[in-house]
Amino acid sequence: MCDKRAVSFSQSNAASSRGVTLLELLVTVVVLSVIVALAMPSMRDFVVGNRLSSSVNGFIGLANFARSEAIVRNQDVIICPKDASSNACVSTTAWNTYEIQAFVDVDADGAFSTGDILLKTLPAVDSANSQMGLDRSGTGILIFGSAGYARQAQLFKIYAITADSAYKARFGRTICVSKVGRIRVADYALTTCPDF
Repeated sequence: MCDKRAVSFSQSNAASSRGVTLLELLVTVVVLSVIVALAMPSMRDFVVGNRLSSSVNGFIGLANFARSEAIVRNQDVIICPKDASSNACVSTTAWNTYEIQAFVDVDADGAFSTGDILLKTLPAVDSANSQMGLDRSGTGILIFGSAGYARQAQLFKIYAITADSAYKARFGRTICVSKVGRIRVADYALTTCPDF
């Protein structure tokens, strides 16, 4: 004999295991689309902000390392954009497409030459020159002397390459290197670095 409870259980189990209706699926897809559409701009901002912060931290790390090496070695240490085919410094204000190197200027001639000691090289911030810029206020190199002082105050700008100036100002940063060798990060809008 068949138990009535077993029959009712199998019928209720069959009713609860039916699939998702087309209407339920469409509502789920629409809700998910709205959530993704709202999250995309903030995700883009997060990615851009993260890449810029990483580039700023990398450059500051290189500058602090170069300064400490200048003090320890009691010699000038130079930071400059590196020529692709050699270790020669490139004279430009746009540093983003070049690897950036730090080296001990053993012969004190202000350029990479035989006998100089390459300390460290950073990859280019944006070798394609399409997403991020790294500009120096003027052409030349950054030199830390044996006492840890910079030969001259420097100003660098790191920013997202875009036609939207408000977006560039929002995420961009200014890196100031004072004559005493201190390095700090400031707002993108800063045009001169105070000597601090």
